[in-house]
Amino acid sequence: MMWRGVLGLMAVPFYLGAMDLRLSNPSLPMARVGYPYQQGPLHVESSGRCPVGATGMRVVDGSLPEGMSLDGAGYLRGTPREPGRYGFAVEMRTACARAVERVVLEVGMAPMLRVSAMALEFSCERGGRPPEPQRVMVTGSQPGLAYQMSAAGAPWLEIRPRRGALPPPGAALEADAVDLVVHPEKLDSGEYQATLLTYAWGGTAAASTQVHLTVKPAGTGWDGVRTMPMVAPAAPVTPIPIVIVPPASLQPPPPPPPVAKPKPVAAHKPPAPKRPLVPVTRSRIVAVPRITLPEASKAPSKMLGEPEILKPAPPPPPKKSNAGGH
Repeated sequence: MMWRGVLGLMAVPFYLGAMDLRLSNPSLPMARVGYPYQQGPLHVESSGRCPVGATGMRVVDGSLPEGMSLDGAGYLRGTPREPGRYGFAVEMRTACARAVERVVLEVGMAPMLRVSAMALEFSCERGGRPPEPQRVMVTGSQPGLAYQMSAAGAPWLEIRPRRGALPPPGAALEADAVDLVVHPEKLDSGEYQATLLTYAWGGTAAASTQVHLTVKPAGTGWDGVRTMPMVAPAAPVTPIPIVIVPPASLQPPPPPPPVAKPKPVAAHKPPAPKRPLVPVTRSRIVAVPRITLPEASKAPSKMLGEPEILKPAPPPPPKKSNAGGH
């Protein structure tokens, strides 16, 4: 009997050494800054023969995010205040064994969503064709984030998102398209308002878009004025040109003054050599013989030959005197 007791006491340390404790959920969901977080309890598993039973937990190394705590039952509670990646060691203690395992908690900024339009206007005529759909683009700070859109109290507004989530990282597009379709078939004439909310889990305040619908009475135009028959004028109307002068704030700025371009500098050329001066001699006066042209006649004119040099006429003979006596 004594040996059996001794053997039993000696078996206890061996039994404790064979004990193995571990966490079944060491990966914790991401927490958001400014949003309450609660996870747990942390589940403990054992591969030994000692029953787990009541397990106590505490942080023995590292630190939790500011504003959060881990209680002895394994519940992680609180509201994180700063983003980051926090690692800490958790000690698990049972009546049979003790183990330490490291846990990582990531705290991220709350995702932010943005919608391309803050207000939308729809207009139609009662009983007529519904207005054309309009499209808005949804973007955000976290790629791949799933979002939701709702318009409470507006059954006439249909929301058609393309994916319902932001494009994943590396995608060619940065936004998700959402088509808004209006069904005014069952609406009376009047004004209708709706607030379209776009939100995501753990995100910041929802993005809001105001939707306004105008249903006009039957027989009215798109501008809200009742249509009247066109009457042809009695006399043709001369159109008067209208000149619209935009205000000074919308006029284009005056053109800048022309920039004077520098004149090209001509290359220096050597002066041309001066020509020698030739003395001027006096001219002589040459006598030109007189030319007498023949008189005109009915006969064809003949070409003139060489000029004829006229000789002086001989002096007349002297007259005989009758004196002296016959």
